[in-house]
Amino acid sequence: MGIEGAGRVIEAGPASRLRPGTIVAIPSGGTWSERLAFADDAVLPLPAGVDMEQAAMLCVNPFTAVGLLEGVPEGGTIALNAGSAAVSRLVLALARRRGLRALAVVRNAVVADELIAAGAAAVLEDGPDLSRSPARGRRCTDPAWPGRRGRQRLGTPLRRPVGRRRAGGLRAPLLDRVDLPAAELVFRDVTVRGYSRLRGYAAMTPERRVEIGAELVGLLEGGNTFSPIEARYGLEDVRRAVAHHERPGRRGKILLTSPST
Repeated sequence: MGIEGAGRVIEAGPASRLRPGTIVAIPSGGTWSERLAFADDAVLPLPAGVDMEQAAMLCVNPFTAVGLLEGVPEGGTIALNAGSAAVSRLVLALARRRGLRALAVVRNAVVADELIAAGAAAVLEDGPDLSRSPARGRRCTDPAWPGRRGRQRLGTPLRRPVGRRRAGGLRAPLLDRVDLPAAELVFRDVTVRGYSRLRGYAAMTPERRVEIGAELVGLLEGGNTFSPIEARYGLEDVRRAVAHHERPGRRGKILLTSPST
């Protein structure tokens, strides 16, 4: 909470590239404020017509989704456990735009049609025999799916864990402890890479950040949303907002708003 946001530039120094009125996404903490001061490269300028509320949710989940796909060549194949999670749905939308094939592994195949529509080439239901038999999925729309012989890049939103030791049999348990079979690493050239959204963002050039921002805005223009919104509160109601955030069964984001935006 408070680690991303969006607002309008109200004043800029003489050396700034930004102008008053520019909408910017804010990728770091401290956003529970009416006014903040930043260097140019610490915020992400966005087009004038972007939805401010969606812009406020652009720098965590969407940038994480982009980070999971960085380096995957066009035409490549990815696999997602926790396939119906919020980050995974963003990965699916981005994968479709980038010409990638995506396999989504889910705990309940009832979401298969929904994920196919979101961009998955195949949806498989999790189970103890998944790693031995990838073809057991309830829905597979891509007859060219490479199965076990194809090279796969595995990505998952680690902060959205599923509550079991094996995460869909995809060699990536989603708990604090990660056990990896040595034979897979040595003889099948499997590599494991962690991804930190903040480190990844800091390492990007300003130009690359703007490119990614444009791609994410393109998702919004294509009818996607970064997350549903359940409620909005003014900054003066922050206690009520936090209490709402902690309610069981919440199905959307809780936003704090300021009249100045």
